[in-house]
Amino acid sequence: MNYYTKDNLLSTVGDSTDLIELKSDDATILISEYGGRLLALFPRNDSYNLLWVNSNPKKVIKTRNRAIGGDRYWISPEKDYFYKDPANFRDWICQSSLDPANYEILDNDEISCTVSSNLFIQNMRTKQGSQGEITRQFKLIKEPFTTGLSYCGVELLDDCVLYRPNLQINGWSIATIISGGLKNPGTVLIPTKSNPKPLSYFRNISVDRVKVGDNYVAFKIDVDDVYKLAIRPEDIDFSRPAKIGYVLKMPDRKEFGFLVKLSNDVPRTQNECFDVARDHPDSEIGVIQSYNSESPEKPILNCGEIELQLNQFRTIDNASHGKSKHQLFGYLGKKEEILEVIRKYLGVENPFLY
Repeated sequence: MNYYTKDNLLSTVGDSTDLIELKSDDATILISEYGGRLLALFPRNDSYNLLWVNSNPKKVIKTRNRAIGGDRYWISPEKDYFYKDPANFRDWICQSSLDPANYEILDNDEISCTVSSNLFIQNMRTKQGSQGEITRQFKLIKEPFTTGLSYCGVELLDDCVLYRPNLQINGWSIATIISGGLKNPGTVLIPTKSNPKPLSYFRNISVDRVKVGDNYVAFKIDVDDVYKLAIRPEDIDFSRPAKIGYVLKMPDRKEFGFLVKLSNDVPRTQNECFDVARDHPDSEIGVIQSYNSESPEKPILNCGEIELQLNQFRTIDNASHGKSKHQLFGYLGKKEEILEVIRKYLGVENPFLY
């Protein structure tokens, strides 16, 4: 299994890449120069990382593989930038110039860190390439209300510019999440308006994997089969900054963990987002998304994901700009305590948990 404590993760990564450690009380986050991402979030020094990290990060870094884990920044639509054959959604790739790119740490202090990289991305459909750069700032922040639980909070400011005007793209924020597998799955919780209409992005999601409540949607993360859930902007409760959460009984522990992503920089209409679904490319678009992977090399488990499509890029001075802010909080506590935190963030009472 690849569940990391802070000491274990630091020793496993070793000197393969620079890691910046930001601390607040007993909480710690780790920023990885490789891939320019938030790699770990520890509400306590003795806790497991609430984000998924690859079981062999040294190999990932040596081979310049993008799948190191953590919280990353991509651009979308996936169809145009991640498929060699976009018309048929075939031959998925990740352009290495986007991820892991070539991030460098620009600056850091006790509570913040800034990384930046030049980018080059090619639209596989139009064959147009775009040069640009991305700067990511990570900053420790306090929780918006008092919970009394062990927690860690970070604000992420992503600023991307591509030197080509009028690009129809969005930023894309993706956090990889751990699961206990088939015997201990986690639950994604997405707060919604009443009577939401969840979408399947890859193939129809089986009824035992998704639950539609009065004001939320629940989705199973057991990393045993490939599914992707999405929520339309029409179903999002924009009165709440929290857009998606994830709860899991921590492996080998009695306590529960909870991750929640917050942002106001999310598309509010279909016309502001371009990430069409493989299942229905000519139909509706979802801007809050969650992915469940499969794990062919058990007992090593792959990740799930909680994802936000971010602001549409705007043309300024003959270039396309995308700037967005979001927050990620992680908590540890007894089940009843975590359910109260879920209620405060998501407004969901007694959620269905897998």
